[in-house]
Amino acid sequence: MTIHVQTLLIHWAVMVLALWLTSSALKGISFSGILPLLASALLLCATNIIVRPALALIPLSTASWVLGIVLLIINALLIMLIASLVKGFNLSGIWAALLAALIIAVIGTLLEMVLPGSNPSLFHIQQLISIRR
Repeated sequence: MTIHVQTLLIHWAVMVLALWLTSSALKGISFSGILPLLASALLLCATNIIVRPALALIPLSTASWVLGIVLLIINALLIMLIASLVKGFNLSGIWAALLAALIIAVIGTLLEMVLPGSNPSLFHIQQLISIRR
């Protein structure tokens, strides 16, 4: 599996923007400055690179809404973990993490859809196919 640096930088920038917009919209999540925001986005991108291929092991016959709920819960737990690791990333609890995971997923998908040459669903499908081979 080959992932280009440009693709990683785009995903990181999208995550930074999604986290910033989420913290602006949601009272339960905040950053004390730009460095905690950048570090949190980097860690979330890195964990998504690790978690998504692991999810490729789940049979595709599993209902997509179940997989979506599982992804949402995993992302909420990852957000909680990263909030505990990054000083300056404040999270009020599990409900804030779940809402943040949902908002970040929606914002991230919308942003990646409008970026030139980026199709998030196609990108993730290609990753899943290349891992299964």
